[in-house]
Amino acid sequence: MDSKGIWSAEEAQEDFDRMLEQARSVGPQEIDDPTGIYVLKVKLDRTKPDAAQFLAKSAPKG
Repeated sequence: MDSKGIWSAEEAQEDFDRMLEQARSVGPQEIDDPTGIYVLKVKLDRTKPDAAQFLAKSAPKG
């Protein structure tokens, strides 16, 4: 992987966990493959409630 977040297909396969972490912490990661360039990005799941709000609402009263 280079400093711009571009991975070869081989690098992406060998270090999949690191690639996912880079997508979460740095931003979209490109995977350069003979069939094309793929972009991996993280999309937040907005269908689930915010953890902090859930805990605040669920806290015992008193």
